[in-house]
This record gives sequence, structure tokens and C-alpha cells, in this order.
Amino acid sequence: MASRSSAEAATLRSEPGFSFSAAAGPLPPEVIADVAEACGAGASSILSLPFTTPAFRRLQEETEACLRRLLAIPDRFRVLFLAGGASAQFAGVPMNLLGTKERASYVESGCWSRRAIAEARRYADVSIVACASGHISDVTDWQVDRHAAYCHLTSNETADGLQFHDFPALDVPLVADMTSDFLTRPLDFTRLSLVYAGTQKTIGTPGLTIVIVDEGLLQRAHAKTPRVMDYTQQAEAESRLCTPPVFPIFVAHRMLHWIEARGGVPAMACAAKRRSDALYAALEEGEETFTTPVERAHRSLINPCFRLADEAQTALFLHAAEAVGLRDLRGHPEVGGLRVSLYNGIADIAVDALVGFLRAFARRRSRGKGV
Repeated sequence: MASRSSAEAATLRSEPGFSFSAAAGPLPPEVIADVAEACGAGASSILSLPFTTPAFRRLQEETEACLRRLLAIPDRFRVLFLAGGASAQFAGVPMNLLGTKERASYVESGCWSRRAIAEARRYADVSIVACASGHISDVTDWQVDRHAAYCHLTSNETADGLQFHDFPALDVPLVADMTSDFLTRPLDFTRLSLVYAGTQKTIGTPGLTIVIVDEGLLQRAHAKTPRVMDYTQQAEAESRLCTPPVFPIFVAHRMLHWIEARGGVPAMACAAKRRSDALYAALEEGEETFTTPVERAHRSLINPCFRLADEAQTALFLHAAEAVGLRDLRGHPEVGGLRVSLYNGIADIAVDALVGFLRAFARRRSRGKGV
């Protein structure tokens, strides 16, 4: 059994081509090599590092310091390293921020914002300030409840291909789920009061969620909030109230330093625009073959979503793409269609290969031929 598992693992590692999965982003080869070396056998392996040691505390401090440099996080914000996925914060946000209030405002922009709204309704009276379907309405049209404890939005909808390229200035604290576009662009912390993001897409592996919270929002948690989900208690314990996710923090440390060495967040933003521009250009060139559901000004630079004009050909498209090593292009099960994920670790050669395939597919379809 052990030998078969090893063989299966080797097959997965050596599978040719490129993955564009929305679930988890690829790590750059340099980061993979660094992490693999650190996982070596013996007591020095990162896999055996106790969180109670000075070595881990240095790792955590360096990770936070690099994150603060990359995003220019003001001193008044606390950075929390929490175990689990970002979906836990769908409950964590209302439990921590409602305080004595009962109301919260949410922007409904797609699949993931709807999940956040459904969870928040277990704890708060939720008002929908705006519905974004293919486009984002002007903030002057938003119906933000001035008595709400906060307003929540999902900055980038991976399933729907819609992204907030700017954050509005509101009269209530603005909370952003940035799981899928974290560290892909600079942030304006004069407008944001809380940001949370799982790390598996843009800066690491599953198991770690980073919460960046204005300390003015602490001390508001509901009395029945579990201690491990209480932002105030985690901040006071320096994210070590319970065992933190040591390995994902190590991977994030390496990924953050990789980003910094390549020009920081502005460089990641330029790369995201360059890659998405090339992809959208190919889709527009094949306008008889492809359709894009989101208006140009609000299209995601990180998760472009599109459909075939003849949706019956979707299975053919996916089969042809996989035949040339372009994998994981199927859209979210709740939305359908097709999507591409352009997270920080994606290689330019992968995007070039996909753009070439899109153009070839469109040419052959326009000639009435298969692929």
C-alpha cells in the first residue's frame, strides 16, 4: 500500500501541463524547492517545529513584518494568524463586530458573498446594500444602514468573475473577504477596517486565514463567541491562543518574501493586469465563440469567467484543453461555464499556453471544425 501511495504521489507531481484551479494557487518553483528542503528529515524539519519555541516566534514575527511592509499596514491594525479556512470568518465577523448592535450590511455580488450573507443571518439582521450581477452599481446608489455595525463585501468573486477594483468610503466600518485577490494589489486602509483571507490561493497553502483588523473594532465580541474565534483574545495571545497552523505560516513566510523580492505588491498587480489583459483579448477576438458575463470595468483580473456561445460545446472545450495539458477550467458547480485562475504563483508560460489555445479553438470553431 505504501509503495502504491508513493507512486500515485509521484504521478500527481509529474502530471504535465498547467492547472488553473480556483481552489488553490500554484507555488513558484523557488518557493516549492525552499519548502521541500525545510521539510527534510530530522528534528530541524519544519513539520516538527513546536509553536512554543523561539524559532517559531521568530518565524511568525518575520512573516507579519513582511506582510506589513508589502501592504503598508498601519500600526493601529492587528494581524492575526488563524487556523482554518476563510469561510469560518463568515461567522467570525458578525460574532466579533456586532457588539451591542443587531444590524449588519452586506453587498451581494456572487456565490461567495451569498454564503457570507447566509451565515451572517444566523447572528444579525442583515440588509443588502447593493446587488452586483455582471456589474457594480455606483456607491452613491448603495443603501448602507448607518446604524449597521459594519458593511461586508467580497472583493473578488471567484465563481462569477466580478471584482471590486476600488473600495468605497463608507460611514460604517468596511469588511472585505479578500481570499482570492489578497496580495495581488495595494490596499487603502483608510477605507478598510477589516480584511480577511485564506492563504491557499495567492500566498500559500490551505489551513491558514489571515485577519487584519483595526484595533478599534476589538473588545466587541459576543459573550458566547468561541475563544479561538475571538479576535480580541487571539490578538492578546499573539495568535497563539491555541496551536497555530505552523506549516502554512512557514509557506506564507516564504511566499511573502518571494513577492517582496520580485517588486512587491505593485509587481503582482502589474502581472495580474498583463495576464488578464492577454486572456480577455483572446476571448474578445473570439467573440463568436466566447461570451463574458461581466462588464469590462468590473471584470476580475484574477478569476476571469466566460462561457461558450454554444454552451453545448463546453464538454468539448474542456476535453480539448485537457488533451494539451490545460486543466481545471470548469466553472464553479453553482454557476457553470468556464473560468481561469491567475493567482500570484501562476507562470507566464501557463497563461501564454492558454491564450494560444483559446485563439486556436475560436479559429477552428469559426471554420466549423472540431478541435
